[in-house]
Amino acid sequence: MNEIIIENPITDWLKTSINNSKERLNFAVPFLSTFANTVLNTENTDSIIDKRIVTRFDESSLSSFDLPILKELLDLGFLIKYNNTIHLKLYIADRDTYVTSSNFTKSGFENNVELTVRIDSANSDRCNSIFEKVWTDLSNQDVTYEQIEESWEKYKLLRKRDKYAKSAPKNIELSEVNVEEVEVDKLITSIFNQNHDYSWRLKPIFDSNKLRKKTLSRISLGFETKIFYVPVGHENRKDCLFYELSYGPEVKIAGTGLREEHFRTAFQHSDFKNVISFILPESIGMKPWNLNNRDEFKEFCNGIFDFEIKCYTEALPIRLASYFYPEFFLPIFKLEDLKKVCDALGLKTNAKTKGERLFAYTTYLTHKMSDLPYGNSIKSEISYQILYTIELYKRLKDGESFNEIISDYKKKWKKEFIENGMKLLTQLGIVSS
Repeated sequence: MNEIIIENPITDWLKTSINNSKERLNFAVPFLSTFANTVLNTENTDSIIDKRIVTRFDESSLSSFDLPILKELLDLGFLIKYNNTIHLKLYIADRDTYVTSSNFTKSGFENNVELTVRIDSANSDRCNSIFEKVWTDLSNQDVTYEQIEESWEKYKLLRKRDKYAKSAPKNIELSEVNVEEVEVDKLITSIFNQNHDYSWRLKPIFDSNKLRKKTLSRISLGFETKIFYVPVGHENRKDCLFYELSYGPEVKIAGTGLREEHFRTAFQHSDFKNVISFILPESIGMKPWNLNNRDEFKEFCNGIFDFEIKCYTEALPIRLASYFYPEFFLPIFKLEDLKKVCDALGLKTNAKTKGERLFAYTTYLTHKMSDLPYGNSIKSEISYQILYTIELYKRLKDGESFNEIISDYKKKWKKEFIENGMKLLTQLGIVSS
């Protein structure tokens, strides 16, 4: 048998060799996809005894962690071992042996620019020896049904992340326009120079940081609903996340406006475990999020909303994001409130979905207030001060009196922002006292 050099597609070549095989199908290939089940089936593999595959079993991406096709191959009677450093692509079907650059995927077999050599008999024997050596060196690295079952949560998370990595818009525009006569940068500086006393926030933040570490430690030992919610009268009532968010130090940082029923319904839902796996992939043994990476941050923002859980719609996903990643998210839990703040600052964006909007608003606010020497808890208060100051300015400009305006704000905290906003506008010389 002479050597033949083959350009893609190589599917028909491999199918013919596999269909003609009677004794042996041995493959060593890093990446497999469900495309393999278009080439391998019960009819062309059932009578073959020596069916072995060496591949990767690497949770870093779906291309090396396609659990459904691995299970299908086990069902066909293949023995599978894994080597996460493997790079060779070797396909042996009895005496037909192919050395190639192609992975066992549709792209590898058909679409990519690849090169394959069907080698001669002498080199075929050498390839058999190489495969046997690789196989022997992996004595304790079998892919089994049990491993696949244990890894299913990781696979679902990879599927979800892959979906958002592919579907997220490549460019979410963030631009800025001038806000009439109020220079936002000067307003931020003026708020800072007021030397407002934020010391009352320090103890709640300190206590919350300690409790967060405790919660993360408990989650790392395995998901349990009682970590997140237990009812009134339960001995661990004060040790669950619901209590911390509703009655603990987190309330002094920022309230959610959610009732107990919202938390209970979401936290006790059978799919909530997948929410936590997504937010904290390290809790199921996967690589943590790198939210400093813009693409991963965008992916995270899109993914946290994509769960069909009653009461888990907008405020709760954002609250959990700000709780577990307080250095990245401001504790402002309504997208409309975030939008109002960003509009007041002059943001213009093409973001549309909940995830895109959260990404745009959070990225912009973080950048806009990056010079302030405070954490996001205090920056959220400053954000509201900016919002109500500019809102006040616009109403004054439209001819309303200060007394008329402040009488419209019934909540004490809003009145305080309006009163301080008047001081700021006066200090900046925008309005007269």
